[in-house]
Amino acid sequence: MAVFLENDYLVATIKEHGAELASLRSKETGLEYIWAGDAKYWGRQAPVLFPIVGRLKDDQYQVAGKTYHLGQHGFARDRDFAIREQTATKVVLELKADEASKELYPFDFCLQLSYELTASGLVVGYRVDNPSQEPIYFGIGGHPAFKTPLTPKESFSDYELTFSADYRLPKIPLTNGLTDIDSARLSAPTATISRELFKDDALIYDLEQKPAKVSLTSKTSGHGVSLSVTDAKFMGIWSTYPKEGQFVCLEPWWGLADTTDSNGDFTQKYAINRLDKAASFNHQYEITVF
Repeated sequence: MAVFLENDYLVATIKEHGAELASLRSKETGLEYIWAGDAKYWGRQAPVLFPIVGRLKDDQYQVAGKTYHLGQHGFARDRDFAIREQTATKVVLELKADEASKELYPFDFCLQLSYELTASGLVVGYRVDNPSQEPIYFGIGGHPAFKTPLTPKESFSDYELTFSADYRLPKIPLTNGLTDIDSARLSAPTATISRELFKDDALIYDLEQKPAKVSLTSKTSGHGVSLSVTDAKFMGIWSTYPKEGQFVCLEPWWGLADTTDSNGDFTQKYAINRLDKAASFNHQYEITVF
């Protein structure tokens, strides 16, 4: 099942399965901004990453001395969400802990995803509530894949990435899917898209929870998309290599893959979020299309 949102400018489709954004289309230009998904390259479109971002060391972790096994990016993307609120331009979808989730992740939680159309794009909100008496720990993030190129007359390399920030961003490399914090280096604010750019996996930037915007823009048509955050911890940028998937993912993260020296204790995981009893986690990002 899917939810359809519409205003005077845009139409969006969100799937109840995984609360995944499946389409964002401009009424004025007819341009579709979201990758359609193709298993030959990458079958997903905009998965929700929860309760981890990235990969765990050996795909496992420990809580209170018990070992749990969990694959890359967690389980929320493969679960059916319930609709809790819906208007013509906004929807709120919800996932709660259950017996199946506790086999992978022992904490009680209530996760809500909100999508709301604006005149120029879409605001995506994350809310996590802790209904238990004990702290819970989690990572969360987005993984929206944007069509690159937007039109058949353009190519992948016609696009450029630009960071709009008044500071230089530390870039964190991955080693076998794990983060190598000690090797972080300051990065340039602009890069032309190429397949080689992703040969070492995702580009990961430490935003230091400062406001930032990354834009993906066609150098030929001027059309593109930007993703803005006010307090995300990290930004991932990814596409397939060497497969030539026609998309680029712009990924706001409140969490990160395990570090190469992780000891497996989930409560001590690098960049983990702790939420005390009865507390709420509320963050968002905004997609702007042009």
